Amino acid sequence: MNLLTKQEQLVLCTVLGLLLMGWAVKTYRTAHPSPAMVQAVAP
Repeated sequence: MNLLTKQEQLVLCTVLGLLLMGWAVKTYRTAHPSPAMVQAVAP
């Protein structure tokens, strides 16, 4: 029993994939700040 068409499933998977990738990048960048960012924050 498919409630969504193939195109709707593709769009939903794409959106979820992009959200997960953005979350992963945000988490990585928080855990590994760039040297330029570290120098800008330090007085």
